Amino acid sequence: MRKPIINVCGAVIRRGSKILICGRAPGTKLAGYKEFPGGKAEPGETLSECLRREIREELGTEIYTLDTAYQAWVELPDRIFHLHFIRSVIQDGAPEPSPQENQSMEWLETAELDSVNMLPADVGIAKLLAESARKTAES
Repeated sequence: MRKPIINVCGAVIRRGSKILICGRAPGTKLAGYKEFPGGKAEPGETLSECLRREIREELGTEIYTLDTAYQAWVELPDRIFHLHFIRSVIQDGAPEPSPQENQSMEWLETAELDSVNMLPADVGIAKLLAESARKTAES
């Protein structure tokens, strides 16, 4: 039997040298981990629609989606997650991001992304972004 593939989108939102990161709410699955904001796509939803909806629900703001920064696959015993990390920007005039679902939120220096307790599925892009930021700072 084939495992279902579930598309999951995460927003890579920069502000200067910082990136927006959320923390899983206490009492939820994987509480305490940091992650890129986003979530699972609903049937018939494009990746951009998914991410815009998730950011509206989680952070109460509006974004423009740009391009895919990174993709990963996570296989579990009963399903496969296809992760899409999408560069995004907060729309001009949109409200400042503010946690709407009891999660934490912070603007973290990009070079520090690989030093925080990231969700295992987010570690790859966190490491890539942090290394890139350090190389840019050195040049």
